[in-house]
Amino acid sequence: MAHQPVGAGFSFATSQNSAGQAFTVQSDTIRVVAKGAGHHVAIGTTGPARTNDYYVPAGGSATLSLGRVSSIPAVGIATGQNSVVTLLEGMGNPFKVNDVVIVSGVTGATGFNTTARVVSIQEARSVGFAQFGAKLTIGHDSRGLFAGDADFTNTQLRRELTVSAVTDHTTTGQLFAQQVQISGAQ
Repeated sequence: MAHQPVGAGFSFATSQNSAGQAFTVQSDTIRVVAKGAGHHVAIGTTGPARTNDYYVPAGGSATLSLGRVSSIPAVGIATGQNSVVTLLEGMGNPFKVNDVVIVSGVTGATGFNTTARVVSIQEARSVGFAQFGAKLTIGHDSRGLFAGDADFTNTQLRRELTVSAVTDHTTTGQLFAQQVQISGAQ
């Protein structure tokens, strides 16, 4: 089995208290390596890892599924207590309620590039001859922002997850993580 690295790898110090790091999902698989101690590893929209989560022994590694890779261009953001992001027409909405998304690529105005949880979804629809792209309501208070100066030409949304780990005993350790693509037979 061969691994093709995807994006930048990362590591973080671990102990009996859960630690974690958020990352942008770019592959459907992540490889983790436990150094210094056995680790219980959790992957989700937030931590913490607990001692009943997936176990990786000291010096061991595991390849874990991240599920779907989700990203899509956005064409605009309406400001409010929760921001409403309009997705590009003709594209299926890859997100679900409670997904955490990173909004990036907005230029001309600050405060729109953010990380937030999807609160609700209005799927794409047609009314007469008019077509409307899907809209995501995200938990980002943008009432103080002015969208008139914002350029959404290169705006995209991408799913974010957090990998968290806790050691199996009093020793500290370190968890290394790298998103990968897997090829070949096992």
